[in-house]
Amino acid sequence: RYIAWTALHNMGATAEQALVNVYNQSTDSRQRARTLWLLGKIEGRGAQYVEAATKDKDSDIRILGIRLARELKLDIIPIAARLAKDPSAQVRREVAIALRHNTSDKMPGLWAGLALQHDGQDRWYLEALGISADKNWDACLDAWLKRAGKDWNSPTGRDIVWRSRAKQTPALLAKIVQDESTPTETHPRYMRAFDFLSGPEKDQALQSILLGL
Repeated sequence: RYIAWTALHNMGATAEQALVNVYNQSTDSRQRARTLWLLGKIEGRGAQYVEAATKDKDSDIRILGIRLARELKLDIIPIAARLAKDPSAQVRREVAIALRHNTSDKMPGLWAGLALQHDGQDRWYLEALGISADKNWDACLDAWLKRAGKDWNSPTGRDIVWRSRAKQTPALLAKIVQDESTPTETHPRYMRAFDFLSGPEKDQALQSILLGL
């Protein structure tokens, strides 16, 4: 397979039509994915095939399209915006990861939209959100809080706060622990979240819990 892939890759545009035929006609997702990756590597054709992949009916192919865009160092923001409400949670997870360390001012808003779709059941989705917001937690959490409103203190919202690492996180954790509607058996989980935080905000939040403020 490696020899065949390398040979086709070296052919470049000469092999394009044959590869397109396989991509369009095959019912094997793996074969279509391998073909698409080759097509995306043809000089000057990458963006076209990323576009095709991210509009494919197969969610696995849409995921590959996101990865191909990253491999080719294309602007991920318009792609993320298009797929941010994809019906597949797996695709949305891939969008979240693709946004990691992105410096666009649109990134926090896109992240907030993805976070609002967390269902409270998919721990990998929650972790993808955590990976995505790394080094940009303050902006991401702030964008999410503005859109979530009072729903931030819901079971799914508390998941987001638990995974967050923003300056606001300690105060929000304190509110969760002190809220009478928070199940007592979940308190240890939120208290352990403080272990991943630091700074004066953490100290103030812990004092407020201790003193019942």
